[in-house]
Amino acid sequence: MNTDAWWRECVRYVQSSMENAVGALYVRETFAGESKQMVSDLITKIQMAYVETLEELSWMDTPSKEKAREKAMAIKEHIGYPDHILQDSNLKLDQEYAHLNFSEEHYFENVLENLRSEAHKSLKKLREPVDPDLWIIGAAVVNAFYSPNRNQIVFPAGILQPPFFSKQQHQALNFGGIGMVIGHEITHGFDDNGRNFDKDGNMLNWWSNYSAEHFKEQSQCMVQQYGNFNWKLAGGQNVMTNSYNKLGVHVKSARVRLQAYLKWVAMEGEEPRLPGLDMDHKQLFFLNFAQVWCGAYRPEYASQSIKIDSHSPLEYRVLGSLQNFEAFSEAFECQKGSRMNPELKCRVW
Repeated sequence: MNTDAWWRECVRYVQSSMENAVGALYVRETFAGESKQMVSDLITKIQMAYVETLEELSWMDTPSKEKAREKAMAIKEHIGYPDHILQDSNLKLDQEYAHLNFSEEHYFENVLENLRSEAHKSLKKLREPVDPDLWIIGAAVVNAFYSPNRNQIVFPAGILQPPFFSKQQHQALNFGGIGMVIGHEITHGFDDNGRNFDKDGNMLNWWSNYSAEHFKEQSQCMVQQYGNFNWKLAGGQNVMTNSYNKLGVHVKSARVRLQAYLKWVAMEGEEPRLPGLDMDHKQLFFLNFAQVWCGAYRPEYASQSIKIDSHSPLEYRVLGSLQNFEAFSEAFECQKGSRMNPELKCRVW
């Protein structure tokens, strides 16, 4: 292992073991305070657009739509970081690490200290009421989460950075980037797992039989479509390996995010084009949607992840979503019947 790999491993370990301490350092260094409010406003816009698109769904009946509307608007949010980690001489943050006895020389003993601390913390929760305001992840993480039994979405400071989000970049890029992530996490509340929980996070069947049956029918279109995707990097294995596990995250669409952005444009006016790029605002929206999923896999990892990961490979998150969205075909003038503008388009939400 070279020195760079050791450095990364050390940072990864400290981050996983001391999330709030690392989060406090990270937020002070990189996170602009006004980003919290900007992202909160974005979430509200996308929630509203989500509720509006419910009206377009013919497969869902009125009582289920009303419950879905209630659930979407009841989603709670955690943005950036827990406030207490930035407060000066904060007792809560100090107490979290007060009982730890670390040494600069003894790495193995430090690991044991952390394991003991985590076990103690977990056992202590058994005798305490559930804290609904507890953060489920540290601030310095490039990821986002939906918790079905809290009906809560979480966007740590780590993901509220370019290319996902920046107060300096075009709103087309923000809506296509972090807006896409927001829409993705909201929709987790209505996929084949999240739909089993109500607006308060209780496991409760709020669907009518009619809507539940038609949801399954609509989802089958996605199953068949993704069944045509074979991932070369994973030796040509089918993307729908372990298909039922993947189905939940295949019902996402860019529709809600674009609708929210177009409403913003109608209110604020069209943005200037970026210099050097002959692309309009809709094309920029889709460009950043694809950009944030750029990544690379080793073939060995690809072969493993296609069997165990509930998400699709990165490229199919883009291709699978956009080939079902007529606004993408229009924005880039894709010929009818071509790969990115097929005759048959699937839509769930």
